[in-house]
Amino acid sequence: MPVAKVYTKSQWEAFASALDALPERPETERLVSMRDAMKEMRARVRAAQAKGYTLEQIAEQAKPHGIDITANTIRYALRVAAKGSASANGARAPGQTGGPTARAPDPEPRTNQVRKQGGKAVTRQPMPVQGALGFAIRPDTDDL
Repeated sequence: MPVAKVYTKSQWEAFASALDALPERPETERLVSMRDAMKEMRARVRAAQAKGYTLEQIAEQAKPHGIDITANTIRYALRVAAKGSASANGARAPGQTGGPTARAPDPEPRTNQVRKQGGKAVTRQPMPVQGALGFAIRPDTDDL
C-alpha cells in the first residue's frame, strides 16, 4: 500500500510565500481551454459556416496559428459551450425542453396485466427496475 507523503509546515509556508510572490501573468500568455475558447469563438465559427465553410475547413484555418484541432473537436466544443452558456444564464438551447435542470418524469411502474392473446390469457411480469449502472434491481424476496 502506498505511503502518504508528508511535508513540514515550513515547507508548505515557503511554498505559499513563493505562490504569493508570483507576478501577474499577461492575458496573452494565459492558457485557455477549448471550452472557454469556444464560448468566445462560437459566433465566429457559426459566421464562417454561414459563409459556406465546413468545420473541416475551419479546423484547417486554425493550424497555421498553432491550434491543432479537428472538425469533431470543434463540433463537440460548440455543443458543450452551448450547453454551458444555456445553463449558466437559464436560457434554453434550441430544441431543449424544460428548464436547465428539468428531467423527464419517471415512468409509471408496470404491474401484472392479463390480456387475451389467441384465446388464452397471458400474464405479464412487472418490468425490473434498472439501476444507474444498467443492471436490473430485483427484490430480495418474492413476496414483498
